[in-house]
Amino acid sequence: MQSNVYIGIKPALNNPAGTSDNSDSYAENNKFTGSYDYVLLPITNSRYKETVKRYLKDYKVSQDKNAYTDLTILEPQLQDISISPFNSESQEETLRYIGLLSSWLELESPDLLERSLAYQVLLNECKYAKYVGIKKLILAPPKDLINLQDYSQIVARLLNSEIFKPEHTISQPNADRMMLSISLPLCEDSDPLATWELWNTVRKLCDYHPSLTISLAVSRVKTPNYVINRWLCEPVSCLLVSSSIFATNKYGYPVLHKFNQNLIRMFQDINGNSQVTSNDLCILLHGMEKYADRVKGGESSYLAYINHLLKKGDQAILSECIEGFNQPQLLSPLKPHSENLTNEIYTTFEKDETKYDMYEKAIEKAIIDLRYNITKTSQLVILIAGAGRGAIVDRLYQVVTRNNLINKVKILALEKNPEACLYLQKRNFEYWDNSVELIKENMRDWKDTSIKVDLCISELLGSFGCNELSPECLFEVERYHGKPNTVYIPQSYSSYVAPITCPLVYQKLKDNNNNKKMLESLWVSHKIPYQILSSKINKLWTFNHPMNKNNFSKTKTTVFKMKHRGEVHGLVGFFTATLYDEETILSIIPNGYAVKNDEEYFMINNNNNSNNEDLYQTPNMFSWSPMVFPISNPLPIVDDTEICVLISRLHDFNNIWYEWSLESSIYFVVSGDKTGNITQQETPFKDVTKNVNQNSVSKPKSKYVEHEEGHTFNDTTNSNFSNRKESQPNSLLKNKFTNLTTDNERDDGTNNNNDNNNNNNYNSFLPSFDTGWQSVNDIHGWATKDPFSEHDHASNRAATHNSNPTPMFNLNESPNDNNNNGQILPHSQFLSSPPPNVPAAIVPQELSLEPEQEEYIPQEIHIRVKTGATHIHNIGGHAFSISL
Repeated sequence: MQSNVYIGIKPALNNPAGTSDNSDSYAENNKFTGSYDYVLLPITNSRYKETVKRYLKDYKVSQDKNAYTDLTILEPQLQDISISPFNSESQEETLRYIGLLSSWLELESPDLLERSLAYQVLLNECKYAKYVGIKKLILAPPKDLINLQDYSQIVARLLNSEIFKPEHTISQPNADRMMLSISLPLCEDSDPLATWELWNTVRKLCDYHPSLTISLAVSRVKTPNYVINRWLCEPVSCLLVSSSIFATNKYGYPVLHKFNQNLIRMFQDINGNSQVTSNDLCILLHGMEKYADRVKGGESSYLAYINHLLKKGDQAILSECIEGFNQPQLLSPLKPHSENLTNEIYTTFEKDETKYDMYEKAIEKAIIDLRYNITKTSQLVILIAGAGRGAIVDRLYQVVTRNNLINKVKILALEKNPEACLYLQKRNFEYWDNSVELIKENMRDWKDTSIKVDLCISELLGSFGCNELSPECLFEVERYHGKPNTVYIPQSYSSYVAPITCPLVYQKLKDNNNNKKMLESLWVSHKIPYQILSSKINKLWTFNHPMNKNNFSKTKTTVFKMKHRGEVHGLVGFFTATLYDEETILSIIPNGYAVKNDEEYFMINNNNNSNNEDLYQTPNMFSWSPMVFPISNPLPIVDDTEICVLISRLHDFNNIWYEWSLESSIYFVVSGDKTGNITQQETPFKDVTKNVNQNSVSKPKSKYVEHEEGHTFNDTTNSNFSNRKESQPNSLLKNKFTNLTTDNERDDGTNNNNDNNNNNNYNSFLPSFDTGWQSVNDIHGWATKDPFSEHDHASNRAATHNSNPTPMFNLNESPNDNNNNGQILPHSQFLSSPPPNVPAAIVPQELSLEPEQEEYIPQEIHIRVKTGATHIHNIGGHAFSISL
């Protein structure tokens, strides 16, 4: 397995202006060779900048005198570039570059000439980067959000040029794309989701282009979990790690705080970036030279520490690897009833020991309860419906042998796949002493009414529970072969859904122009990251066996509450199954979420197995991944939005299919005067109809808990996984990163979560505090002024816009709003403004009033405003259906 996380550095190149800052000079003086994979260098140097500006000035003068001519920026010459095209053979294979595009350009300028110049300079730099084999380019963020569409327009033009189209050749039919990454802070204190909202706006304006990614500047302040989970779903190309966010441990070496260690581990573990071609994640260190004299080991100690963290993560990932289940995949759901499974699929799923152990436990419980039905003249008839290659049969055979019942039971193995039947015949002869009767028949067509079964065991569950036709198939068994007291394993299974944001899934489906139905089909999402936007996962329906009647169609309208704004890309589906009793439950519902079952709420808690009513994800089970119901157009939502979901399971004489749609709305609380007119607009309304205590719902807890113990490693360890896999102890470094657990973290690795004392966890932080924006500024060589200082008003930003390009960051400012005197409204105030054009139908025209002599109390009116809706997907099963 190849690691998808690498290490990069931004070296300190302090050559005088106008001289050549190039990779040759850096390679000659490189003192960290072998401890990193990438180096970040600008594509062009300051000489090219001055040349372009001089040309623009001359062009403007010429246009005043002559007729209009097109502006054409010349491509950089040899003395204008910073990355040499003449790499030596020794550096060719080991040193790779990330290109830094010019940050002095005004992409969002209202001047068309400035924007045309910016586009041409970027295009020239991208052409050169592609020529020298650079796959990643980092672009500076927008400086002025008022003109965000202008910025996005230049980015979209660049992405749709020939430069970013993959070159498909005979030798490389799936050539990698060149990736363009926009640098932004991971989080902001004032509005944690503000940077994500900026990224999402640019991404949508660029139509989810597959080459567009993001680079995130990590902060020294702890980031909220819901913000981290949001970014884990995105195509993150680089984590920008400034030396200023490090602390020093008691040995004087630089270390990261526990929450930033976990942040890197989460990005390493999620492995979702592999879904985007050539977008391996890079941990990019910068500013190491700033505090080299204040930490033990100098600049190399930063690299040694990051290598140490990634090596630990690689070892943990390797220990959890399962062959065939490691890479992110988007799969079409299996249809075992209408399509025969391959030998490879059988082999893969039979490795799931957890699932079969649970089946064996349920079988033994059922047989022990049924053994009293055995008489001298009758046997216990056990049917395995859909035997496959015999994994369940083998567990059943072990149970009856262990209980000395091999001569008192009759085992029937029903299977329609002719290739699987050959395997069953072989195993019956070699392992089961020919004691199993094989029936080669489709279970919906098997109608030998002379055979009645006491126990029916099936393995027909899909990722949504009922999506592999388990109800339809078992109903036929019940109809023709069941007894009044026949026991079924599983006895019941339930389906659950929740709204999610999953941009990687949406981008992959949208990028397939050959099939427009892909966004209306069901998909199994394996190891592709997503975020559940609601606080609860809602139960839809349950199938029980015996069914007693053929009620195969189901429909459900269910409501979700969204606390934070986002972009809904679809629904995620899960299932739970009760095999025999409450001790034999299979579940793929993720831990940490509340489950809504009509009016009952159960908490999923993997640490509380004593309560049989609690649901929890079955640990170490990998046979099923979540089901995704995508929507054709993402549905944007604001804070405190309510989502109403309609989902149906429908059937006709030939097929089964699912249909789904979503509708979003928000609530307002207003008051009316005596005429019934709205007189006051208050904050967005939460939970009007039900007084639900929000604090009673526990929030998801991160499953990534890292214990810090003593470690030994070599500071020259390569960050590439194949080289990180093993390293020899170095006595000089043995105690460098030991005892990293902070004072407020107990020996068991848990944390008291005292965020106010984060700065006291280590002996000392390095003297300078960098915000996420300052880290971005450092990457692009901008001034280190904090753009969100409380003294940095809009007027000051405008005055320094040209001299000190500092990004403004408030997405709630409207370019057409001239009534706020240049002040930017906070997000909450923006939401609380009265909705325009409120339909008159929802405002009562008459209010019940007391006599005039009594004091008038305005009536409170609750208004539900619909904000969006999707069409009904997969109508009639036109995109996806399952044949009966």
